[in-house]
Amino acid sequence: MKGVKIEKLNIVKENKKGVAFHFENRPCEKMLYVRRKKGTISGSHYHQGKSKMKNPEMLLFLSGKFEAYFKDLKSKEEMKVLLDYPAMIKISPNIYHEVKALTDITFIDMNSLEEGLEDTIKGLPKV
Repeated sequence: MKGVKIEKLNIVKENKKGVAFHFENRPCEKMLYVRRKKGTISGSHYHQGKSKMKNPEMLLFLSGKFEAYFKDLKSKEEMKVLLDYPAMIKISPNIYHEVKALTDITFIDMNSLEEGLEDTIKGLPKV
């Protein structure tokens, strides 16, 4: 779907101790470390692109299984995906998005809560 990029993280090292992955980062003073419980829904909003940290929004999923739903507010295209691996999701402005935790999940929102507050519109627009 245009406006949503899902990148599986590349393993750079794996041995008996565990695994290491590379991921893209950007300059940011604060990031959110987020844990959500099974059955909860997060997001349920979109951004207009006023905040540079939400253009695109970058979410780094570290653990758990989840269902992600996206809707392009301009084209009306919809997409639902199931993910259960470390992944980076990049979401462009005007893409409604929500995440349902199918297990407990952990992710990093690559910006602070304050940075995107004025550019976060809850819910889908009324038609």
